[in-house]
Amino acid sequence: MDLRHLRHFLAVAETLNFTKAADRLFMASSPLSRSIKELEHEVGGPLFVRGTRKVELTPLGEALIPHARRVIADVEALARDMDRRVREATQIHLGMRSLPRQLIRAVVDDVMAKVDPSAVVHLEPMDSEAQIERLLDGRLTFGLVNRPSGGRRVGYLGVLTETPAMALPDRPEYADLAEVRPADVAGLRLLLQPGATPLDGPIADYAEAAREVVTLTSEIIGGIATMIASGDSCCLTLANPSAPWHRYLAEEGVVIRPLAIPVQGPTTFLAWRADRDTEADLGPYLRAARTRFEREIIL
Repeated sequence: MDLRHLRHFLAVAETLNFTKAADRLFMASSPLSRSIKELEHEVGGPLFVRGTRKVELTPLGEALIPHARRVIADVEALARDMDRRVREATQIHLGMRSLPRQLIRAVVDDVMAKVDPSAVVHLEPMDSEAQIERLLDGRLTFGLVNRPSGGRRVGYLGVLTETPAMALPDRPEYADLAEVRPADVAGLRLLLQPGATPLDGPIADYAEAAREVVTLTSEIIGGIATMIASGDSCCLTLANPSAPWHRYLAEEGVVIRPLAIPVQGPTTFLAWRADRDTEADLGPYLRAARTRFEREIIL
């Protein structure tokens, strides 16, 4: 049985959508469909019911899932062990968003190096969605993501909570503020950076008070800061001066002030594929992480 067919099968089984599965696998839908048909021929029956609106697993498909996952996990474990023996060191691939250096050092130095000082850690910048996909297909060991997804196949541990703030034009009415109330942004456009999560809870009060909410679809270097400095826009950011998003906006013509309303800030999670939480694999690292981050870092 071709391992490639099993990977293709799991992608469709997890998304129940051939187009989404093909995107995850970086391939076109037609060869994916052909691969599934080849696997169905090999196992002797249909794995999916293909409707015009949705795809569903057949009982045979349901039965194949745990076997496919186990086979792939065993092959990946074999590949990791051979790689470690050849390189004479464990290779850890850590996905990361734009995060404070303090958090990256805590994960690398206080968790990974503590468990295995000889481990080689490769930092791989990418957004959270891409990290989850690469965790699931084995290309990442750990991820640092901003929202849980991936269902039960992915484990999570909160490691960082950041305090929100507001970036405003450097004008007296804003520069003199000790903290920003929703009413203070009434004459401004609230800019939301590309990929921003929906505003809810108390932070939604700022969106309702703003003159307009503008979700940006793309960003050039310095573009948001320039729009704020022009005098008619503001943008949610982070209070911690070492946070990349704070430093990115803290340019000439921009002031950053804390919010007046207590708001739960964004949380970063350490993520891993749940079936790797074993003593022979990631278990020792996860124990060290749970001890190190028994209380999340708050910045």
